[in-house]
Amino acid sequence: MKFMRMIRAMAIRKIYLAVPLVFLSMSAFAQSPTASQSPGAKILYVGAISINPCQDAKVLADWYSRFGIETKEFRGGYYGKLNTAAGLFAFGIHPKKADAPKKCSASVSVVYRVENFESSLSALKSKGLVPDSTEKDPDQGQFAHFHDPDGNEVTIWGK
Repeated sequence: MKFMRMIRAMAIRKIYLAVPLVFLSMSAFAQSPTASQSPGAKILYVGAISINPCQDAKVLADWYSRFGIETKEFRGGYYGKLNTAAGLFAFGIHPKKADAPKKCSASVSVVYRVENFESSLSALKSKGLVPDSTEKDPDQGQFAHFHDPDGNEVTIWGK
């Protein structure tokens, strides 16, 4: 009997947790009517970031190496990978195209989740990477925003 009461109590707790999540997910899709109509792919995690630079790819590769992403040159581009808790993350900076614009649109924004925000920020600063801005949110954690040489926003996020 005691075991059955525990099971029922656990089920009730799950319902209390599930109800707010259902409403949150419904409100997230409320602004996009096509999102609920199309099942789409089940995305597990972001597997790669690919950048088409406006300048020499080596300039970006050097900047990202200070950020902690090591790449190797291959056919004029620079490519690397990180093993993350979610899985393999591939990173690529393609060779600069002959018709690349002289000034970039800074259209890429990447947020990297870090284990320890303060030590990560300190390590980046020691490599000459000073954030453009930082912010702290009591619920979400801390953020530091940087810009790579092409103007793309690169953010670290941690607790």
